[in-house]
Amino acid sequence: MALKYFLIVLNIFLCSNLLYSQTDSSRNDTTITTVTPVIKPTPPKPKVNDTIQPTTKVDTLKLVDSIRLAYKDSLQKDSIAKTIVLQKPKQQSADTSTYAAIMFHQYIPYNIDPVFRVIQYRSEESTDYLFYALLGIVAIVAFIRVSFPKYFQSLFQLFIQTSFRQKQTKEQLLQDNLASLLMNLVFILSVGMFIALLANRYKWVHIDFWPTFLYCCSLLLIIYAVKYLFLRFSGWVFNAKPAADTYLFIVFLVNKVLGIISVPFVFILAFSVPKVVAVSLTIITIISVLLLIYRYVASLGTIRTSLKVNALHFFLYLCAVEVLPLLIMYKAFFNFIND
Repeated sequence: MALKYFLIVLNIFLCSNLLYSQTDSSRNDTTITTVTPVIKPTPPKPKVNDTIQPTTKVDTLKLVDSIRLAYKDSLQKDSIAKTIVLQKPKQQSADTSTYAAIMFHQYIPYNIDPVFRVIQYRSEESTDYLFYALLGIVAIVAFIRVSFPKYFQSLFQLFIQTSFRQKQTKEQLLQDNLASLLMNLVFILSVGMFIALLANRYKWVHIDFWPTFLYCCSLLLIIYAVKYLFLRFSGWVFNAKPAADTYLFIVFLVNKVLGIISVPFVFILAFSVPKVVAVSLTIITIISVLLLIYRYVASLGTIRTSLKVNALHFFLYLCAVEVLPLLIMYKAFFNFIND
């Protein structure tokens, strides 16, 4: 019985060994061959002359990272700037020493960097000589008023007196030759000063004030000297000497009154503000026009007694012989100065 079992076990062992040897031989005989695929080389593409350049590949991950970093940096800078702005400056402690209180004044910027500036200093024009010149004109008027009181009083009475008394007063005025000469000098100085100040204020000429004043006085002197000689010569030629003398007396009488009236307006024009100057110019212009009308009416009334003169003809004479040449001379004079 035991032998029987032994043979069964031996048979099983041999069968298993036979099976194991068959599997090993099969493994040794069969070889695993790997087949490599054959890759055919692709022919090169022909080059095409294209103006479009091939676009380079961009790594999107690197681009996204750089954008994130830049955005992060900008946020950080903005936060830093906001914190700097929001920080309040530290207030300096008050110093009560001698010089430290002045060092930080807003109008004494010691802590600021120096700046180079070109400053044109304003040239101040002194008006002392002008004031003394006007006082000289007033002194001449005061001297005439004190030295010749009757002449000064009779000068203004001729505007309101009748013809009878006017003739008598005229004879009294003609006797004071020195006072008449000084009054003519006042007219030349005051009116010349007025014209020079007007030209200097409104920039009619581009020269200094004192040469302009000298030119204006010289021009007035030449104009009325020529007029005096012309009327004297005309009275002698046409045998109308009394009419010429009367007309000359009225002309110089109006000039003397205008010279005295213009003295306060010269002070206003020299030292007042523009608004006051504008009002004073309007007033003196109205006064001058009224005096010219008075001269025309008074001259026509006295001349018509000795000469048969029409009012229209006399007006044309004034415009053609006196007014128009005067304006032409002033225009030529200012053009000569500007040149």
